[in-house]
Amino acid sequence: MKRCLPMLLVLLLAAPIIAQEPALTNQPIRFRAVDVLVDSMGKPLAAYQLEVSARKGTVKIVGIEGGEHPAFKDPPFYDPKAMQHERVIIAAFSTAGAERLPRGRTRVATIHLQVTGEEQPRYSVKCQAAASVEGEKIPVIASLEERRAK
Repeated sequence: MKRCLPMLLVLLLAAPIIAQEPALTNQPIRFRAVDVLVDSMGKPLAAYQLEVSARKGTVKIVGIEGGEHPAFKDPPFYDPKAMQHERVIIAAFSTAGAERLPRGRTRVATIHLQVTGEEQPRYSVKCQAAASVEGEKIPVIASLEERRAK
């Protein structure tokens, strides 16, 4: 045990150095907010599931917030492990009546990104499911809009 103690002490003191993040690159880092929009084409939107990804650029998802309509003001459900990459599946639903659901184009979420490097990222969104009241499947148009700095 006496022989192990010095080695254990060395390992404990070295652990913070070994566990440090990799060295920072000289690449510029900036943050972006991308609004996730769903157009339910006049039908009340009660639920959605979307896949959002970066097709180009070095992007890391750093946060997800809810939308503008009261039915979707809370952040959508998502897999935190998947969020650590450049792709995430988000989903939300509301049990509100049709009169209290958004119709037409509405922002259902905002995804916050860390972008590294000079390359301008390109994003994609795919609708996996959308429904109106009582689970009625509805066609929707999903889109993304990067917010411009003010």
